[in-house]
Amino acid sequence: MPMKLFANPANYKTKKALICAKYVGLEVESPKSTGDDKGRIPVLETEKGCIFSSMAIARYISRISRPLGLYGQNLLESGMIDSWCEFCTNELEIPLCTWVLPAMGEMPEVPEATQLAKEDAQKAMTILDKHLLNNTFMVGHSVTLADISVCCALVDGMQKVFDENFRKQYTNLMRWFNTCVGTPEFKAILGDVKLCSKAGGAAKGGKEKPEKAAPKEKAAPKEKAQKADKAEKPAAKEKAAPKEKAAPKEKAAPKEKAGKKDKAKEEKAEKTEEKEKELTPEEQEKLRKDKLKKVIKEGGKRGVEIEGAADMGGLQFFCTAVELPDGDIDLLMTSMEAMNAKSDPGEEERKGGSGHIGKMIFSVGVEQLAVCAYVPEAKKAELNCKEWLETVLKTQGGEVVTTSDTICTGKVKTDADKGVFPLKIREPMILEANNFLRKKGLFPDDDDDDDECVFGDDDFPA
Repeated sequence: MPMKLFANPANYKTKKALICAKYVGLEVESPKSTGDDKGRIPVLETEKGCIFSSMAIARYISRISRPLGLYGQNLLESGMIDSWCEFCTNELEIPLCTWVLPAMGEMPEVPEATQLAKEDAQKAMTILDKHLLNNTFMVGHSVTLADISVCCALVDGMQKVFDENFRKQYTNLMRWFNTCVGTPEFKAILGDVKLCSKAGGAAKGGKEKPEKAAPKEKAAPKEKAQKADKAEKPAAKEKAAPKEKAAPKEKAAPKEKAGKKDKAKEEKAEKTEEKEKELTPEEQEKLRKDKLKKVIKEGGKRGVEIEGAADMGGLQFFCTAVELPDGDIDLLMTSMEAMNAKSDPGEEERKGGSGHIGKMIFSVGVEQLAVCAYVPEAKKAELNCKEWLETVLKTQGGEVVTTSDTICTGKVKTDADKGVFPLKIREPMILEANNFLRKKGLFPDDDDDDDECVFGDDDFPA
């Protein structure tokens, strides 16, 4: 007999429980509201009693199948899942609701509160991004309630307010998010999640206010008409002047044009692209240099993060992704060099510092997935750089491009006919790279609890 879940099906909190149910194979019905319903929702009705509160329901469903591990495989993992679920509720969901709900039209916007909410949400997302730098999932090596909770909390934001530029700050978080929403269980409840192309919430707020303010200008024609009547009473027929009131009808035209604004922007974007194609060699060289600076900055920053994560977890090797090279092998090698550069402790902003850590980094492009493997001189006896790269590339039909004792590069070409797409194959290849290291005894085993990190309140900035 299926359980009954009385809840708002559109609410992200309801979707947490429904995704958990999909994973454990539990049949759950969601009766439609009759309008006369009274009491507190959400409520899960079981044969032996009722459970209320979305998080309590999700925890209950997660515990139904212990082997599946939605609530962890041991007490430590369960505690870590609870930590991240509470973090999600207190640090992420509260600011996101303040930011996203006005954009959805669910509540009026208070600009001051929205600004503070954005800052708090960004802090929380930065913590998540750093955690996911060296973790495929929130806890352990498979989807848990922690992943489901955080992912559902982020969905509305991803669709409504996190535009492309905003998302670029969180490469690890986006890799993890795309992995989650791409699984059958998530898709069955969330459908295809279409990411926001521009910050719709801000745009809506900006458009509505000027349109409402416009009628104030209509008072001006009335005042002028009254003065004209007093000054020239004989010219009664000239009262036709108030026909100027028809002007507001002309103001309706912008409303009709509002729907065309997006098309206009698209046309401008196309023209911009055409101009870029017509750039002179000098301009193209300048763009290349600017791109190079950004790649080096990203690589240097990532090197510091890798150094910290590796020291904390005792790792000798590390596999991750970078965004800015955009699948360009030369730029990816530059990124690797920036990661390995010696760090100056006296610098205001440290860069690099991970030259003693072996790495394999991936970069997604339109035409290919670029891969760069690095093995430090001190670890060459433990791992063959070329063998490591070849093993990973073979899983997706890739090819080695350059080789040396310490740095090798390769690529996997996009092949739509075979279903080979860079973004799609990146995660499986990262996992394959880690699995190769495990076989060599150079990466922590899945069941090695000593390597797990437990975060406390002091790890999260206020």
